[in-house]
Amino acid sequence: MPLKMLVTNTNVGRNTKALVAGVSERTLRHPDAMSSVFTAVDSISKELSSLIESPTPDDPSMSEKEERLQELMEMNQGLLQCMGVSHASIETVLRTTLKYKLPSKLTGAGGGGCVLTLLPA
Repeated sequence: MPLKMLVTNTNVGRNTKALVAGVSERTLRHPDAMSSVFTAVDSISKELSSLIESPTPDDPSMSEKEERLQELMEMNQGLLQCMGVSHASIETVLRTTLKYKLPSKLTGAGGGGCVLTLLPA
């Protein structure tokens, strides 16, 4: 599935070690909730992978796929926020792209870095 993505660099450095430690601490405080979050992230990743790898016959199915992809990106970003790995700079990019109805999510460990935005085909 061909995708057009915009990569926005927040120009905010991040400390991956500190982010991982924060997620670990949150997991210790809320083991059941965080287990559910991790399970949901895994499920979204598998569905997204399947969606991208499936054949794309025509435009109508492409728009359906794009809608599903948008939902999956939005759900994933919400879960990443629950994990505590977002950042004010990332949230600024998310609010900006949301004004244009473009789904976005952080990349990598979060805490700054880059944001991926899905552009319409």
